[in-house]
Amino acid sequence: MPDGKNHNLINITVLAMIISGLYSLSTRADIVFPMEFLNFQTISVFSISYLFGTFFLSPDLDIDSSPYGRWGIFRFLWWPYKVMFKHRGLSHHFIFGPLTILANFTLILIPVLVLAGFNVYRVPVEFIATVVLGIWISIELHILADLVVSEIY
Repeated sequence: MPDGKNHNLINITVLAMIISGLYSLSTRADIVFPMEFLNFQTISVFSISYLFGTFFLSPDLDIDSSPYGRWGIFRFLWWPYKVMFKHRGLSHHFIFGPLTILANFTLILIPVLVLAGFNVYRVPVEFIATVVLGIWISIELHILADLVVSEIY
């Protein structure tokens, strides 16, 4: 398995490739691209969510990993997840891994936002979709890297 630093390096490299590719596509006059959605704000939200997923929402939250430790005093919020999932089990499944991490994160985030007085019903669907996509892709890359390295070694 790649260690945490290699996972981070892989994810950051892929993010740079995604941003470069989007920039390249947006500057070509011969390609019609839906720029009304892919604007600076959307790409920024995607990138921040992707990096948050890389550093804080890894499938390795089910062990004493760097992402688990980065939660600091709030790591207790991930204790149920850590207890429920065996490492390299469901947390590393291509569909259920991201779903379980995002579901657990949502169960943590929504009550905090509501208690802070934030109206969660006013968040645009496009924003939510962009955040979920950024986190989802970062998790999938982690799982893919583990799978590829497992097959090689």
